[in-house]
Amino acid sequence: MGFIAEVHLVHDDLPLVPTIAQYPGVTFSYEYGTTVDERRIRFISVSGDTDASLEAAMAADRTVSNPTRIATFDGRTIYRVVVDTPLELLPARCAEHGVFAFTLTSGEGGWIARVYLPDRDALAAFRSHYRDHGVSFRVNQLYDSSVSDERTYFLTDRQYEVLTTAYDADYFEVPRGVTQDDLADRLEVSDSAVSQRLRRAISELIAATVENGRAPDRHR
Repeated sequence: MGFIAEVHLVHDDLPLVPTIAQYPGVTFSYEYGTTVDERRIRFISVSGDTDASLEAAMAADRTVSNPTRIATFDGRTIYRVVVDTPLELLPARCAEHGVFAFTLTSGEGGWIARVYLPDRDALAAFRSHYRDHGVSFRVNQLYDSSVSDERTYFLTDRQYEVLTTAYDADYFEVPRGVTQDDLADRLEVSDSAVSQRLRRAISELIAATVENGRAPDRHR
């Protein structure tokens, strides 16, 4: 069945992050890549308000070299770059675990990956790889792949904040990385507020999964 996740990746040495940070109004999208004579060649599409200074920024970006404009379409330009940083957007180790990227686009000073994960082990491998390399790994959304985008779940901003904070701090790991009191301190709220928000957020996620997995009522 698997999962679909939207993950925010941030590190100064991820490909093109220095340029992305300078141009928050421009969208960079990873298209595909290959390796030629040990050079990691990647094709990136760029859309938004671009000008000559963007290409100068890409040329000065320490994470890539030889940025070359390949084609220009209405509101979209394709570039070829050589990756010079050891950090990858989707490393081979992740692909070996069956992680498939639907999209890789720039956002919030880094990259946002929307990926398919066949099981929890794949999620753990995906997460540990980036964290082992010092990359900030934040799950924005995670849901059962059988649930469509229109039928995921709804979380309030506060529920989303406490859930992602707990996940990033290994609250759900065994043993737990932090206590509920620790979460309350990080979020600057009471222990009871953390407890209530976690319960409601988890209940919402379970409800979305259970309702989607139930067999149709034949008596309706």
